[in-house]
Amino acid sequence: MRKILLGTTAVVGALVMASTGAMAQGADPFRAAGPAMTSHRDLEVRLGGFFRAYYTNTTQDFSNTAAGNLGKSDFQQETEIHVVANGKAANGLRYGVAIEIQNDNFREAISSGGRNTNTKTQLDLDEAWGYVAGEFGQIRFGDEDNVYGLMGQGYIANFASGGLDGDFYDSLYGQGRPSLNMQSDAGDNTKVIYMSPQFAGFDFGASFAFNQGEGPEAGCGTTGTGCDRLGSVPGGLIRRRNEVTAMLRYRGSFSGVGIGAHVGYMGADAVKNTTGLSPERMNLGLAGIQFTAFGFLVGGQYVFGDGNNGFSPRADVAGDKRQMNSFFTGVSYTYGDITVGADYAEVRSAGNQSTLAGNPLTGSRTEKGFNVGGTYRIAPGIEYIAEYTFIKREEAGYNFSTGAANAAAQRNVGNSLDANVFLTGFRFAF
Repeated sequence: MRKILLGTTAVVGALVMASTGAMAQGADPFRAAGPAMTSHRDLEVRLGGFFRAYYTNTTQDFSNTAAGNLGKSDFQQETEIHVVANGKAANGLRYGVAIEIQNDNFREAISSGGRNTNTKTQLDLDEAWGYVAGEFGQIRFGDEDNVYGLMGQGYIANFASGGLDGDFYDSLYGQGRPSLNMQSDAGDNTKVIYMSPQFAGFDFGASFAFNQGEGPEAGCGTTGTGCDRLGSVPGGLIRRRNEVTAMLRYRGSFSGVGIGAHVGYMGADAVKNTTGLSPERMNLGLAGIQFTAFGFLVGGQYVFGDGNNGFSPRADVAGDKRQMNSFFTGVSYTYGDITVGADYAEVRSAGNQSTLAGNPLTGSRTEKGFNVGGTYRIAPGIEYIAEYTFIKREEAGYNFSTGAANAAAQRNVGNSLDANVFLTGFRFAF
């Protein structure tokens, strides 16, 4: 994921430093807030994190059914604890570890006799990775964003809870949760990452992951679809394998105007089908640009190519060669302790790719999102935020209330979904 300044997995980015280029050039890559907790040999260990508490008001299509009706209002909280450590050898080599512990493991579980909240509040690890750095640049290894998430330019997330990569997702459920292809959405699968020093404003990076698995061990006890190393299976799986991402970035300033831009590539194979056609290889182009001056930050990103929504390979369905096109634009303005902004994103993709008897291939999927909000920094470590987000999802032949393709006679039933989230509250960083 996504390093974006704000958002669920982004706070370590703020603790660890927003500029990965600065890391590669020799600056201390870890400067967490607060005093050192302890020291183990040559590693200085620091503790940071955040707590946030919101009031949310949510409306979402298909949330009132025979099984029950959802109310609109809720209080929500989330906590992350960040442990960062760094050291420096006598020869100048720098090294360290970053670990994010969070309490948003799973939203809910239903047990006989009522609602079981145990799994909702259990702790898990969001990201966990180590690094070594020197004049050669920086190498990271572990559960971390790929270099698109770390080096991407043009995503505007410095207002409210993080724009269209913010906390409104926590209020949506099921088919209401869109995939808007934010630069952090490729996931924290276990990988190795390299980022170069900066040369005349340019730097580059690359990352590689064998699969989409994250965390320790192999992901399974016996051979099965849950195994991280799964290479082939009857029927195949839309799951990335041998994932490669490469980025070239430029950052500079001219006459007081800061400019950042990137071009990149993300590609991956898929788990093969031993009984038929396998999913197609994913090949995506990545581009972005941003400008900053006089308190304004303006940017945009474009992702395109052979693949499906959510940085996923496309199923090999006869005649279906629809590409994925993802657009993002945003703007923010900061004046003193106040930052306001707005984001818009739109993704066009093949979508579900399902067929039923008598029903042709489902139509292309379109997902749109708009977010507007602001942040007021009350004092060091505490902010008040307010934001509004609108989401719309459409796909002919696909029913968002059931999560499946419709029969031909009901092709347009439930093929559109709207959601609105208003969110306001406080965020504490420590």
